[in-house]
Amino acid sequence: MTWIEYTALSVTSLIFLIGLATSLLPVVPGSLIVWSGIIIHKLWMGDASVAWKIVITTGIITLIGQLADFVLGVWGARRFGASWKGAVGALLGAFIGLFLPPPLFWLIVGPVIGAIIGELLAGRSVKAGSKAGFGTVIGGIVAFALKFGLSVCVVAIFFLALVL
Repeated sequence: MTWIEYTALSVTSLIFLIGLATSLLPVVPGSLIVWSGIIIHKLWMGDASVAWKIVITTGIITLIGQLADFVLGVWGARRFGASWKGAVGALLGAFIGLFLPPPLFWLIVGPVIGAIIGELLAGRSVKAGSKAGFGTVIGGIVAFALKFGLSVCVVAIFFLALVL
């Protein structure tokens, strides 16, 4: 390997590490950061990188992870009995919680508060809102695990395609 190839692989690996770390956070597009590492490597190294088929395949996997991140929180709320207003409230609470310090605290409490407010606006009880908020947290945990797992798969596919 030349020094350019080592440099490209080092930069790509650093992007992968940043993406994997941020893929554990809700709403933050960590899996897109991982995929951008593949795109950067491909554009930098051209034919010495992975095939475009790998770039497209990992892009589809990344898109699935991102969609799951947005959908599973609402799915969790609905699964635990939320009305559509409770589900939207939980989603808005999670989004707003991302910007309140400390964000990790509010990313858990925000959906619960949002679901309670949404359920109250729908004429339901605080108990129903709390249950819906809990469902949002469960859906979010499933989304984090899925997004992180898919990001690891994308990195593995890249390295396997690069050496094979």
